Amino acid sequence: MRSAVDNLLVNAWAHGRAKGAAARIEVALRPVQEGGSPAALLTVEGHGPGVPHTQRQSIFGRFHRSPDSPGSGLGLTLVAQQIALHQGRVEVLNRSDGAPGARFEVYLPVTAVRDVRHTLPLLRRDWLAASAEGGMKTEQR
Repeated sequence: MRSAVDNLLVNAWAHGRAKGAAARIEVALRPVQEGGSPAALLTVEGHGPGVPHTQRQSIFGRFHRSPDSPGSGLGLTLVAQQIALHQGRVEVLNRSDGAPGARFEVYLPVTAVRDVRHTLPLLRRDWLAASAEGGMKTEQR
């Protein structure tokens, strides 16, 4: 999830600004109902030119870049893949206030898991060296 949020924020910073202006990004997280089940809605809104309707699906494809993009064209692909792995969905829309810019909405199901300390082991920062030494080490809390 961290990778998905990082890529959404980097994308908003790179593309969510008017020419010559500083980037302004609005981020919100709130509970919603999605298909009759509880979900979390993460929104990221920028103040750039927005995304034309004709490109709203293709921007999630590998190596899709706008001509002035500083990136590789993989950021939003990674967002879509990570969200799908968490059984969520991501959409790109116009800003909610009608101003120029894009709004990314990420819907994620809320599960009954309450003890997040025991869902997945936390990887240590030295995971690369640990795997080279013959095994992945995990941090216990």
